[in-house]
Amino acid sequence: MSLEFERIQFIIPSLEKFIIMDFNKKIALQDLKFTFTNVLKIDLFFKITLIFYFQRISFNLIKLSQKKKKITQKLQQSFMKKEHDKILE
Repeated sequence: MSLEFERIQFIIPSLEKFIIMDFNKKIALQDLKFTFTNVLKIDLFFKITLIFYFQRISFNLIKLSQKKKKITQKLQQSFMKKEHDKILE
């Protein structure tokens, strides 16, 4: 696998579902919303706030909200650092 990709697990607790994928670190998380809506058959405009957790295979956990923007820089920093239990909001 290329260094641009990392295997991660996206967890959506409110739907009790998860997705495991090889994630390209150059893709903005905003683009993943559309992938999730297609794969999980969900509507991003429903009343429940959808929160995505993403867990690297090295067991770091990062919290992602559907309403947050410009999180990509923080995400890329977290890939480079080997901190445990780092949470982004």
